[in-house]
Amino acid sequence: MLVLFGEGVIKDVCAVEVKPMDIGEGKIVGTQINFTLTSGDRLEYIYDQNIPIENSGQRAIDFVRKLYDSGKADFSGEPVELM
Repeated sequence: MLVLFGEGVIKDVCAVEVKPMDIGEGKIVGTQINFTLTSGDRLEYIYDQNIPIENSGQRAIDFVRKLYDSGKADFSGEPVELM
């Protein structure tokens, strides 16, 4: 699956995982999305913490669904930070 991460940056990914960002004691502070590249490298992002967790979680799930359905997706506009 191909993901556009930025202008001129397309990477081939073999797995994507959306998970809550848990800081311990069950306290969820955000949504994390992890990409495993076909090279074996991993890229981990967290959604902007100014976005409510419910919204960021849904955005991440919608992104993964689009990627799965079409085999390619544009991640460059997502409000995320590289971890």
